[in-house]
Amino acid sequence: MDGILNINKPAGWTSHDVVLKVRELLKEKRIGHTGTLDPMATGVLVLCVGKATRIAQYLEAGEKEYDVVMRLGITTDTLDAEGRVLEKRDYSSPDAATLIQVMDRFTGTILQRPPVFSAVKVSGVPSYKLARQGRAEQLKPRKVTISDIVLAGYDDPLVALHVRCSKGTYIRALCADMGEALGTGAHLARLVRRRSGRFRLEDSLTVEQLSYLAGSGNVEKELIPLDAALSELPAITIYEEFEARKILHGNEVACSVCRETRPEGLVRIHDGSGKLLAVARANGGKFRPEMVFS
Repeated sequence: MDGILNINKPAGWTSHDVVLKVRELLKEKRIGHTGTLDPMATGVLVLCVGKATRIAQYLEAGEKEYDVVMRLGITTDTLDAEGRVLEKRDYSSPDAATLIQVMDRFTGTILQRPPVFSAVKVSGVPSYKLARQGRAEQLKPRKVTISDIVLAGYDDPLVALHVRCSKGTYIRALCADMGEALGTGAHLARLVRRRSGRFRLEDSLTVEQLSYLAGSGNVEKELIPLDAALSELPAITIYEEFEARKILHGNEVACSVCRETRPEGLVRIHDGSGKLLAVARANGGKFRPEMVFS
């Protein structure tokens, strides 16, 4: 059983809880997720099943979209509603124009410091383990890209946002940082991932739906094939059999063997029959395979 499942993660489950449950339902050990969601969060969790675990790195890199509720006036140690309250602040309620001005400051490519309660490793140890022991260290800021922040609603102290961002963005940290910029303090109160790459919430399965499909033997109908899962990458066809064999052996080929336009960056390589041969990187008129599929 090979392919991708788009699961709507329930609240209270870790991403690994979902993986364990799906392994049990499908009787398949080779299952992994792309893009961890915190236990309090819900929404799109992309699972790679069987041979599809090989393409997890490409799926994880996709842009994310979230529905967010930020609560003003309270800060917590985990930066979300499940953490220990650090401070309750008195503040003058900002108006919508002020909120939008602050949101604009955090739009674009920015430096963001990951939360200490995160899986980022410090000397090989996940930071959250050190934080639980009272030995948390400040983590180094990282570049992330926040393409868009939209004010979706405001009923003080709750601010509803829609956020579109890159892999590696911590929405908890975004809420906390915007709270500091507003002077009110803030934490993440609710999070729903609506999209991860090409996978959308409206197309997802609940764990209960997957359980029913597994019981009726119909799971494979819901598995998204590798080629379709990678559909955001441009597709290139190699018609010459000799060049297709070169690709399958991991060898670079010239773009001149292809009939399509010459893209740059990651592409899917197909043979003349439409079969997926590889994910390759196009650069300087050549395709270098990064991953081949026999």
